[in-house]
Amino acid sequence: MQISSNSSKFKNGDHNSEDGSSLLKSEERYKNLVANIPGAVYRCTCEYTDAGELTRTMAFLSEAVQEISGYPSSDFINDRVRSFSSIIHPQDRKNVDATVKKSVATRTSYILEYRIVRADGEIRWVYEKGKAVCCEAEEPRGKQEEQGEIQGFLSAVVSPVSPANSLCRVVYLDGVILDITERKRAEENLRNTQDFLNAVLQNLPISVFIKDAVKQKFIYWNTASEELFGYSSDEVLLNNAAGFLESEQANYLQAQDLEVFATRKGVDLPEQTLELPRLGKRILHTKKVPLFDDSGAPKYILGIAEDITESKKTETELSRLAIVAQKTQNGVIITDAQGCIEWVNEGFTRISGYVLAEMQGKKPGDVLQGPQTDPLTIAQLRSALSAGVPFNQEIYNYKKNGRGYWVALSIAPIYQENGELEGFIAVQTDITDRKQAEATVRESESYYRCIVETASEGVWMFDRESITTFANSRMGEMLGYTVEEMLGRSLFEFMDCESREIAESYVQRRREGIRERHDFKFTRKDGSHLWAIVSATPMFDAEGEFSGVLRMITDISDRKQAEAELRQTLKELEFEKFALDQSAIVSNTDEFGSITYVNDQFCELFKYSREELIGKTHRLVNSGYHPAEFFKQLWSTIRQGKVWRGEMKNQAKDGTLFWLDTTIVPCLNTSGEPHQYVAIRKDITNRKHAEEAVQLSESQLRAKNLELAKALRDVHKTQSMMVQNEKMVSLGQLVAGVAHEINNPVSFIYGNVMHADDYFKDLLKMLQLYQQEYPNPTPAIQQEIDDVDLNFLLKDLPNLLNSMKMGAERIRQIVLSLKNFSRLDEAEQKQVDIHEGIESTLLILQHRLKETAGRPKIVLLKEFGNLPRVQCYAGQLNQVFMNIIGNAIDALEEAMETGHWAEGQLAPIPYCPSPTLRICTDVKYEPDALMQADSAVSDDSRRHPSHIVIRIADNGPGIPIDVHKRLFDPFFTTKEPGKGTGLGLSISYQIVVEKHGGLLKCDSAPGQGTEFAIEIPVGKIVS
Repeated sequence: MQISSNSSKFKNGDHNSEDGSSLLKSEERYKNLVANIPGAVYRCTCEYTDAGELTRTMAFLSEAVQEISGYPSSDFINDRVRSFSSIIHPQDRKNVDATVKKSVATRTSYILEYRIVRADGEIRWVYEKGKAVCCEAEEPRGKQEEQGEIQGFLSAVVSPVSPANSLCRVVYLDGVILDITERKRAEENLRNTQDFLNAVLQNLPISVFIKDAVKQKFIYWNTASEELFGYSSDEVLLNNAAGFLESEQANYLQAQDLEVFATRKGVDLPEQTLELPRLGKRILHTKKVPLFDDSGAPKYILGIAEDITESKKTETELSRLAIVAQKTQNGVIITDAQGCIEWVNEGFTRISGYVLAEMQGKKPGDVLQGPQTDPLTIAQLRSALSAGVPFNQEIYNYKKNGRGYWVALSIAPIYQENGELEGFIAVQTDITDRKQAEATVRESESYYRCIVETASEGVWMFDRESITTFANSRMGEMLGYTVEEMLGRSLFEFMDCESREIAESYVQRRREGIRERHDFKFTRKDGSHLWAIVSATPMFDAEGEFSGVLRMITDISDRKQAEAELRQTLKELEFEKFALDQSAIVSNTDEFGSITYVNDQFCELFKYSREELIGKTHRLVNSGYHPAEFFKQLWSTIRQGKVWRGEMKNQAKDGTLFWLDTTIVPCLNTSGEPHQYVAIRKDITNRKHAEEAVQLSESQLRAKNLELAKALRDVHKTQSMMVQNEKMVSLGQLVAGVAHEINNPVSFIYGNVMHADDYFKDLLKMLQLYQQEYPNPTPAIQQEIDDVDLNFLLKDLPNLLNSMKMGAERIRQIVLSLKNFSRLDEAEQKQVDIHEGIESTLLILQHRLKETAGRPKIVLLKEFGNLPRVQCYAGQLNQVFMNIIGNAIDALEEAMETGHWAEGQLAPIPYCPSPTLRICTDVKYEPDALMQADSAVSDDSRRHPSHIVIRIADNGPGIPIDVHKRLFDPFFTTKEPGKGTGLGLSISYQIVVEKHGGLLKCDSAPGQGTEFAIEIPVGKIVS
């Protein structure tokens, strides 16, 4: 290291060699010491200028200054190249000089922080600490100069400082300069960070506050807190919540803070409602975090609160807006930044016919635009989308079905917070009707002009001076002028002097902006008068100044003439009224029904004077014959302005009752509402008495006719029953005869088959014996054995005999069933087994249940219960079974042809895929109160059966509701002619209900199948 000084050599002539050697060693040590000091060490002289300014000149400066300033230390020694003050920042020089000057004057140390400008132009911060080195006044300065610079500097540093008031003078300023740029930058960054954080907290849109943990007083309160709670920081700081909140809420918040410290965890309260004294009810989203010191003790609580009152309202509004956007009649489209559709609402689908799934990911123009869409509009639309600017225009689009339609299209870009384009929202309003209307208006403009010209009313326009500016041809016709003759002429030229005075007042009213309608008399060109209704409308310009009048003129000359004729007519009506009073019973009432007029005939009939009637209502003559609804309907009719006609029974003052043919006519006011009523009556008492006599005769005759009709129906019904019974008796006799005739030969066959079987076995035994005794037959016998196939005969003949036995047994059973079905020997009630009758009926109908060509077999389900023997007419019940089972088979055959089957769980035979007939039998028991009281468990063996129930069900198409109502009517049938008489179910109903005292019910519905339920009383039981 080399230390620059103005004198670095020792003069050998001034010191002896021993002292020189010691000084060299000391200087070496000092050099090492200075080199390791973190900064530049300096000694400078100080002198005052004539202006009183203190200047410093470097006498010694360590080389570390080059690292700090970029300049070598030699540049500053004795200001050889530049003074050290020259690199001090101009803005800091004054402060540096003043501080050093003060230090020199007071003989105190000085500490400075200032900026310097490095050789490379960079601004650096330095820390300088120095002090004045003083000596006695008589001590020559040269003595110090004779010493080496370093030795002298260090000796001054280590020498004690003289008091400020001692007799000494300042010789040097010694000090050290350190580069503190990084520290300054750190401090600046820290300061900036603190300022930034404070600015952030102060400008945060959410409330931030800090409380101390002990007294829960606020020590920080940002601007958002002031706005949120309505209290300034001056009002809140060093106070707790009780100072500005209600005690209940303040206690609640304090307990909440204590809980946060107790759990040592932050809390998040998404919705907290506070009633603020100045701002009212607010909804807050609050977070609180506990802060602890190094020892873990609670120190602060940090709170963050956000006012979500408006956001809550906004959420509600947004949800409503979403519904509005979805349900609005306008079409709404949302696209991404490239214009591809992300969402469309129902209105768009309704207008265009496209749903979201069809449009998603596509550009609207690719789908909606077509050959008639204006290319210029398309270009403007694309330009707006490319520039990301709004677009408002009308455009012609095409629906999904190819039809075109007009829309008013409004497109707005959607930008993110960073300014980047996010997408577009488009709203389209269907204006097809408006466009068509505009086209119609344009097309019919000439038509409307023609209407004005050909209108039945006159159109007459004047300027502010009442000079004619326009008149249509009709106006000219009414006055007898041409339009050209009228233009430019004053209004007052078309009237006489009398009318002119009235017209001037009307014109003045128009100037005042009054619009009105009135009658007026004009003078035609030929001198005649024109009566007209004038509808006058004042006109004003853009500045609101009166500019003229538009008058619509309606010719009422005919009306004026009609009014004169009307007056004549009124005179005639007065005469007619007189005539009516003389010939009819007349009364007038007001709108509330109070009598205002009665004629003499009214008073004569009702036996009241006119004074007794005026002001009263017609309740005075009410006989009480008619109900309240009668009068309610009467008043409802006439209050609607309609005429009511009817017959009414009234009562005179002496109690006499009489009938009146009454007509009530409402008189309407100008608003079309009734304001009085005129009643015209005619006495029809004699006619009503005659009608009552006729009605009495007619009612008696009608009753007799009904009796005769009923007797006739009974005769027809009895006759049909007798015919049907005769048929069944004949059928029974035929069946019994056939069964008897078949039974004899069958019994003969059945009895002889058994003997034939025994004989065959004897013959077979004998033949086997012959074969054993004569194993070698003669050729002729052997030939016959082969011809007849003896072995086959011996094997097949037993089977043949067995088949004959089975067939005979089957015939015997059929004969027995026929006898059971006919029951000719059972004309009286007997105890029978119902199951035998059902089986006999099924046997007779067996052929209809079997499978045939083109038709599957009908499945028969028999679910027989344990029935007792029943006292009944067995033959008649068999007829019932035959009718109902036959009808069920007919329904199943119809279902096979049509394919309509019963379906569902409610059908009597649910989920059956094939034609099915089901017959169930069961027993109904009498309710036994004593038995139920003695035992909670039912025992069928101890109960008494009351009825047997037979249910016959099919899974056919079911019976329609309208047919169901007439099911048991005689001669009613839905079958084709020749297939049914309509008596089967009627006779069955009589047999079950009337003959046996039972019940016959039908449960059916279209598509649900049919079930008939027969209930027969058990009667006496055979043990």
